[in-house]
Amino acid sequence: MSRADTLRQRAAAFVAEPRLRRRTYALAALILALLTIFPQPYVARAKVLPQDNNSIGLGSMMNALGGQLQGFASLFGGAKQQTDMYLAVGRSSEVSDAVIRKLKLVGQGGYASATRARVALAKKVDVHSLTGGIIEVEVRTHDADEAEALTRAYVGAISDRIVALGKDRVERKRAVVAERFKEAAERVATTETALNDFRRRNRLAEPQAELGAALSVRAGLEARLQAKQVELQTLQKFQGPENPQLMAVQSEVAALRAQVARSAEAGTGPAGPNVAGLSEVSGEYLDRYRDYRFAQALYDVYARSSEEVAVETLAGETASNVQVLEAARLDADRKYNIAAAALLVLVILAALFTEIYAPATGIRLFPARGRDPTA
Repeated sequence: MSRADTLRQRAAAFVAEPRLRRRTYALAALILALLTIFPQPYVARAKVLPQDNNSIGLGSMMNALGGQLQGFASLFGGAKQQTDMYLAVGRSSEVSDAVIRKLKLVGQGGYASATRARVALAKKVDVHSLTGGIIEVEVRTHDADEAEALTRAYVGAISDRIVALGKDRVERKRAVVAERFKEAAERVATTETALNDFRRRNRLAEPQAELGAALSVRAGLEARLQAKQVELQTLQKFQGPENPQLMAVQSEVAALRAQVARSAEAGTGPAGPNVAGLSEVSGEYLDRYRDYRFAQALYDVYARSSEEVAVETLAGETASNVQVLEAARLDADRKYNIAAAALLVLVILAALFTEIYAPATGIRLFPARGRDPTA
């Protein structure tokens, strides 16, 4: 008979003995009951609330500067789910590594390597979300001081990581806005120079003023011409062709007709172009003026965006983006070892089944004493 068969026979004889089997159940239940209570586990918790820029008043402050900043807010981000981001940060390797470095968990008196320390922290620490977007850090260990220290270290590491990410985001925004702000300033200078050169070359004023003045002159000439024509018709009815007054009015009518005819021809006088001349250059003039106004509006937008980034940078330097709702603390109630309690329940169920249920229902789980189990 082989050694395996011998061991099998001895095991069968052991479990077939009710007294030994029950003593084994009792001993296992006693040990597991002790392990459920000792060593006593401790649970430490801390709750933090994610914050965004609106929580420190930046939203209303920037909206007061102009509606254009709302577009830049959507361009640069800010619509991310804060809770999901905090969970990802809290469970990241960067946070666990920061905790390991802060508490000096690797080395003498600690873990042999950073990898083992990460594995141990993953078993002890749980970062999860609660109702209302609250992030809770829960640490379960058999040392009360260690549980509180790990909880505080995790909260600090999460806060530092969030602040670092915020600074990096602000720096990237600042670089983008600074570059675009510089380009906008150069564009304003270029378009303004081109517009001023065009004005000086064509002796133009503002488009509205220039066109209004030209139209006013043309309308005045036509009104005077019509009035003189009415006066001429009246004099022709009552005066002879040699009348000096009639001849003077005829001369004035001819002069006014010549002026109106000249105003219909493109030309430039000492005061600038007339209506016809202005119509020839108005297209190019308005294009240059429109480019200048667009460049100026773009410059104003980036100026306000630059101010927004400056205020956000100041806020990031003076305030943390993590609001601690509940500092690290130990739970007041008594905790138990869940694994040992689960095994204790399994042992009790096995004992009830084999010692009470099986005999009561006639189920034969073990061979009779003295009978060869291999037969």
